Amino acid sequence: MAVLRSSGSFASRFLYQLNRRSAGLIPFELAQMLAIPPADAVHALWPSKRRIAAANFAQVTGLPADDPRVERLVRACFRHFGRYFAEALHLQSWDSETVLDRVAVEGEENFALAADRGRGIVFVSGHMGSTEIAASLAVLRGYQIRAVTEELSAGWLMDWIVRTRQAMGITLVSADGAGLGLIRALRRGGMVAMVIDAGIERPDSIPVQFFGRPALFPSGPARLARLTDAAIVFGLAVRRPGGLFKAYICPPLLPDRERAPDDDIARMTQELARTFEGFVRRYPAQWYAFRRIWADG
Repeated sequence: MAVLRSSGSFASRFLYQLNRRSAGLIPFELAQMLAIPPADAVHALWPSKRRIAAANFAQVTGLPADDPRVERLVRACFRHFGRYFAEALHLQSWDSETVLDRVAVEGEENFALAADRGRGIVFVSGHMGSTEIAASLAVLRGYQIRAVTEELSAGWLMDWIVRTRQAMGITLVSADGAGLGLIRALRRGGMVAMVIDAGIERPDSIPVQFFGRPALFPSGPARLARLTDAAIVFGLAVRRPGGLFKAYICPPLLPDRERAPDDDIARMTQELARTFEGFVRRYPAQWYAFRRIWADG
C-alpha cells in the first residue's frame, strides 16, 4: 500500500506550523466570509470546472445547463468550496471540545453497530460539505483511519494535506495499488475511508441510477466490503448557519453472501448512490460537483 508522506522540507514544516498557530486568530465565521471573494474569483477564472458543475446540476435539477437557476447553484457551489478550504485551515486550531460544540450528529450509534461486527468499517462519503468535520468525528471516537486519495499535481498542497491528516490521526494512501493494504486494515478491525463520487474517469466505475439517469460510481467500497465482510457506513457533514454543522451517519450497509459477488457489489454501489442522491437533493449547493458523473452529461 502506497502510504503518502510529507516531504519533510523546512518550508513545508514552517507553513504547517504557521497554519496551526495562526488559524485561531481569526474568528471562524469571519474566516468563512473571507473565503467568498477568492471563491468568486476561482468561479470566474476556471471555466472548465464551471461547465462540469453546470452539466451535473442540470442533471440534478432537470433544467438546462445555462438556466439562471443552475448558474446560481454553480456559483453557490464554488462559494461553499471556498468555505471548505477556510474550514480546513481553521480546524487546525480546534480541540475536540470545539468540534463537538459545533457539530450536531444524527445516527452516531451507527458507528457502534458497524464496529460490533468486528470486521472493520468502510466509511464512504462524497465531495460534499466538510469532510474535515466528518473525519474528526470518527477520529474522536478512536478509529484508526486509512483514507484513499488521489495525489495532486501541486506538491505543496499535497504536502499540507498529508500533514494535516497526519495530525488528525489519519493515514492517507494512494488510490493506486492500495487494495491489499486496505484489506489488511479492515481485517484488523480498522476503518478505511473512500468517496463515492470519484467521477467517470475511475477505472473501477460501474453503472448505477443516479437522479433517474445512468451514471458511473466507483465499485471500490462495495468490493472491499464483499472481500472482507466489513460494514459500509455512509456519512457526511454539512454546514448550518452560525458556523455550525450537522453530521449524518447512516445505518450500516452489509454484504449479502447469498448473492453472487458481482450482483452484490452492484447492489451495494446502487444503495450508496441512492443514499448520496438523497443528501444532494437536500443540500445541492454543498456538493462539489466538479467531476463528470454522467457519461453523457
